[in-house]
Amino acid sequence: MSVAQARRPTAQSARKMASPAAAELISMFAQRNPKSSRGELAAVGKLVAEFSTTAARLSPAARTRLLARMARFKEIIVQIAAEPEAAPKPLKLVAKAAAEASQGAGLGKVLSAEEGRARIAEYATPTKVEDWAGPLAGPTELERDFGVARSTLHTWQKQGVVIGLLVGVRKHAFPTEQFVDGRPVTGLAAIVEAIGDLRAAWLWLREPNPGLAGVTPLARLKAGATDKVVEMARSNFDDA
Repeated sequence: MSVAQARRPTAQSARKMASPAAAELISMFAQRNPKSSRGELAAVGKLVAEFSTTAARLSPAARTRLLARMARFKEIIVQIAAEPEAAPKPLKLVAKAAAEASQGAGLGKVLSAEEGRARIAEYATPTKVEDWAGPLAGPTELERDFGVARSTLHTWQKQGVVIGLLVGVRKHAFPTEQFVDGRPVTGLAAIVEAIGDLRAAWLWLREPNPGLAGVTPLARLKAGATDKVVEMARSNFDDA
């Protein structure tokens, strides 16, 4: 195999390329443009997400051709944006015709619970807790590295002031980012109550939030903005 062939991306590597989600891009634009309205940020984020998704699906050769014609590509975007919206077509009155009897294909075969779970499993992608929850520690590590006694940790769990994520069947692991000076940051209990689920609450806490100028709710909690973050959690999950 030549050096050029070894460096050439394969079709398989192109298919595996992932592009940022719209929410990630909106958060990025919100962080860099704090004075922009939420509607403007959402529109720009969605457009960039659509462009990046399309580019990620192209073959390496197609991306190279597109880069070589970048000036033309920009002109096309500007032309499309300048085009007036098409006026709605007027409704035409037509003579009432006899209704044609037809029958749809229906909902199809009803699947069993086992087959349904098997099909869902084909689409699901297993993800380790550490990949989205960040650094974790068990009771032994917390006592050794953070000075949190097991009895104290158990009390915090009963009071709901600390977030413990289930790992396996019974074992709990605790995200270390929630601790400040050996204590859980204030406000966790109210946020878990507003969201209603420990995993969803922790995921929300670690995601940059456009309503908080692109800063993560966890960072704002650590800065002392407890009331603001709790209010944001309630507004975000009020209709969930």
